[in-house]
Amino acid sequence: MKDNVKMLLDGKTVFVTGATGGIGVPLVNLLVARGARVIAYNRATQGNLMENIDTACKTLREDTPDILINLAGINDFGHAEDQDYDALVTLNLLVPMRLCQAVLPTMRARGYGQIVNIGSMVGMIPLPHVTGYAAAKSGLKGFSDALRRELFGSGVTVCHVAPRAVRTSMNSGKVGILNRQTRVTEDDPQNVAHRIVIAIEHAEIDIRIGWPERLFAVLNAVFPKLVDKGLRKNAAIGEEILKPGHRHTPTTLTTPNRGTSPRSHNA
Repeated sequence: MKDNVKMLLDGKTVFVTGATGGIGVPLVNLLVARGARVIAYNRATQGNLMENIDTACKTLREDTPDILINLAGINDFGHAEDQDYDALVTLNLLVPMRLCQAVLPTMRARGYGQIVNIGSMVGMIPLPHVTGYAAAKSGLKGFSDALRRELFGSGVTVCHVAPRAVRTSMNSGKVGILNRQTRVTEDDPQNVAHRIVIAIEHAEIDIRIGWPERLFAVLNAVFPKLVDKGLRKNAAIGEEILKPGHRHTPTTLTTPNRGTSPRSHNA
């Protein structure tokens, strides 16, 4: 059974954004180990993806991969009025949407293809002080669901993967302080990358990583006022962290605390 599963990726062409990040590096390694030919968008050599989206889309239209993985993303922890919504919404939502548009004509025509959008549990549990990120990731979840339903019967599949907090550079700085003070679990990026590969191999459609985050997502959909109340402490801690001159004692990110707070986001 194991060898049969590996054959699903053997020889496939995979285009990955965010391939040099905390999740991206182990993800690429796992894909290559399974025989995939990985084409990674590299910001260092190819420039800012947001600025070069037209070129990236042209490349994908001319040489459409078997699998598209939209992983690149950014976060911003701060008051709503201080956030760069243009950048947050563009990279986290509009760029994946544009790249999907680029691959869809060829994928539809040949009757197969996979699109994998990496979202966040924050898209289903919107948290204070990450309003731009929460809005964009909520949008990516909605886009993924709508596109998957549109493509039914076409041979093209869409998978949305929503990690909780991951132990990467995105969860350092003030976000790292908040995670530790609210006892958020930060997953190993290697484990998250492995879960993404499993989702691709089995053509899964909706992956939500982490408990109790999966429960909180349901509660937020059905009883949002209950979640509002549960996140008041998180909001208060966030306000303290955002105060000018806030000082903290650095804490290692390699041994994250585990708890039951819904405070989490993708890295």
